[in-house]
Amino acid sequence: MPQLTPTQILEEIRANFSGGARRKFLPGLLLAFIGFLRELDATGGKFQSLEDFFNSYPRQTQTSRGAVNTLIVSIGDGKTLSIRRFYDAAANWFRAGQKRYDYPSSAPHATQAWGDYTHWLDALLSYDNNTLDHLDAETRAFVLDALPSQEVDPSSVSREPARFLRFLEEFDMTAKRGETSGACYQGTVFGFIRADAPHLQVEVGKVRTGSKREKRVGDIDARDGETLVLSAEVKQFVLGEDAIDDLAEFGNLISKHRALGLVVAFDFTEGVGVKLVEMGLRPVSKQDLIDRVRLWDPLKQRIATHALLYYAGFREQNSALTKRITEFLETVEAEMEAIDGTEPGEEHPGSLHEDPATVH
Repeated sequence: MPQLTPTQILEEIRANFSGGARRKFLPGLLLAFIGFLRELDATGGKFQSLEDFFNSYPRQTQTSRGAVNTLIVSIGDGKTLSIRRFYDAAANWFRAGQKRYDYPSSAPHATQAWGDYTHWLDALLSYDNNTLDHLDAETRAFVLDALPSQEVDPSSVSREPARFLRFLEEFDMTAKRGETSGACYQGTVFGFIRADAPHLQVEVGKVRTGSKREKRVGDIDARDGETLVLSAEVKQFVLGEDAIDDLAEFGNLISKHRALGLVVAFDFTEGVGVKLVEMGLRPVSKQDLIDRVRLWDPLKQRIATHALLYYAGFREQNSALTKRITEFLETVEAEMEAIDGTEPGEEHPGSLHEDPATVH
């Protein structure tokens, strides 16, 4: 039987790469054969046939794990060599190296098919190094041309800044001229709850507006239909023991509604957190909010930021606070544009220049 030429091997690969009974793993199997034989310095006509090769390197059909179907040979001194690692290297080159993730990584299936391609091995044993180099390169080029690259171009990806996290960490929440004390933190907590519990209807009032008058339990209520699920009292200061008595009614209402009651303050003096827990309430500090928001994706942070702007502009109706928040967030946006190289005036997806959806 005439010996196969490299062109005939490549034609066989092309014919079986796609279609009905496709074997897309064949390029990797061929590269594994080439690497395997070269490792043993078995090419260049040193062996007359595959049978002659197996006389020097006996095939192993048993390992400590039992019977095997892949090609493993004994190389002396109790050592063996398998085509498996050469196939893995080829598959990794296509997938990880060249981002051809459509190339199969099913090494067990691919290497067990070696017996159907002993005619390749017979031919490869006779090829010299130049022929093998050319065949290797042609095989790789075929796969790169046949399969699309799935590499992500970093320049095409616009990142959104961690807006809400930056706001929590850096924004000065101390009330400035024209701002109502406590409004900034109340809007911040509203934004947090709105984004963290999108399945609930979240309601918030203006700061210093009695909750009872608006039929709320706390400063911020979150409901599932008519059922109160969560309520928060917001304190824009470090909460000490002197403020605990003022939270007794809130604690009683939370108990009656069997809801989750949050007391969200900048921080708590020693022992206060324990007393709040004893009242059935959950103390939440500003640092707690930061730690939670660190785990949020940028889109969730966008929701919280839009809710914050909604609160300042439409619930609190405080133009001074809205302006200061907007200016801060625009600075964050500008910094991200500078990092990404976005052209001036070009907006990121989800930019704050969009009109935020109405938040209830």
